[in-house]
Amino acid sequence: MTAGGPTEERVVYSERFQGISLDFRGKGVFVRYDRCEFVKCTLLIDQGTEQLTFTGCVFKDCNIDHLQADEERGVYARNNFFDRPLDERKAEFEIQLAKARAARNPGKF
Repeated sequence: MTAGGPTEERVVYSERFQGISLDFRGKGVFVRYDRCEFVKCTLLIDQGTEQLTFTGCVFKDCNIDHLQADEERGVYARNNFFDRPLDERKAEFEIQLAKARAARNPGKF
């Protein structure tokens, strides 16, 4: 709330964002994202970011793996899911597959 009265907050609900960059650095954005999906997005947030909320959102293959809430700045993050990048998951799958094959056929690998 400012000295002039309450500020308007924009709520974005259940939208999908793909391959975009969202730059919140140094801004008081007054935006709330509820149940949104971010795929291959770049989110830029710094200590100057204020009035930003993410609740129940999914982040897939983005540049972040967590969001740090800071009530003093009005930054909130609740019940969000962060899916690791596809390349990481594929590499882990290949390692597990190789281990399983080696366990089945010792001496062949």
